[in-house]
Amino acid sequence: MTDTVAARRFVTLHARLIDRRRMDGDPALIRSALAAYRNPDGGFGYLEPDLPDPGSQPITALAALELLHEIEAAPDDPLMVGLAGWLEIVTRPDGGLDFVLPYDADAIPHAPWMQPPAERTSSLHMTAAVTAAAHRAGMGAGPGRTWLDRASAFVWRRLDHLDPRPGYEWKYVIDFIDAVADRERAEPVLDTVGRTLAGRDSIPVTGGTEGEVITALTAAPRPDHVGRRLFDPAAIERQLDELERGQQADGGWTFDWLHWDDAVAWAWRGKLTVDALYTLAANGRLDPTPA
Repeated sequence: MTDTVAARRFVTLHARLIDRRRMDGDPALIRSALAAYRNPDGGFGYLEPDLPDPGSQPITALAALELLHEIEAAPDDPLMVGLAGWLEIVTRPDGGLDFVLPYDADAIPHAPWMQPPAERTSSLHMTAAVTAAAHRAGMGAGPGRTWLDRASAFVWRRLDHLDPRPGYEWKYVIDFIDAVADRERAEPVLDTVGRTLAGRDSIPVTGGTEGEVITALTAAPRPDHVGRRLFDPAAIERQLDELERGQQADGGWTFDWLHWDDAVAWAWRGKLTVDALYTLAANGRLDPTPA
């Protein structure tokens, strides 16, 4: 049984302010905390534990959009509009986003997989992730629609030639298919993904730690996520059981990818503890209010 009191204590002691505010659940306070990460260019810095770059990065745009969705921000919210403007500037000519924008790797500590690129190129992984979050946050109903249409077109073109990809890329492709409104175009792609993943209840992460996988629950965390159709419902229930059992003695949850720095691990554990409570609540394993 999940101990929400212990989870709150863990978050209060160890999590970043943004995740403490998520635990409190007040949208205005979450927005205020998010605004502190905003850069003058409209993007966000310091918001990704594995790349604490003060400059704006696509992966911090993803984190910001997930939070704007969480608080149901309006499409014309200044944080949303400013972020759309930054995305427009950094998007490559083909409509895609870099996985990581160039930065000073000697000055900024980072996870091994967050290497600055030798040569810039568009990433399906990151573009699908950010556009999915932007669709879900409602950016398309505001001034960000032009950018969102352009980036979505890039993802659609890449999905015309879908091949097996590392775990996280699969997760975000499935997320994109869930988030887009064009169901006539999305459903055939979902069918293709389903045939490729048939019989699996997890997706290995190429290049990850030993045993690191994207679980069915990670790929489709909500009961109404279209990705649920790709996986055995019994596997989802087993993974929810595992998520409940995954609460540690200190009240928080942990993770299976590389712990490359102790402080970063605490930041991730704080975020993932709030995420775990929200996932359990969304699946009827907790009251809607996590704690």
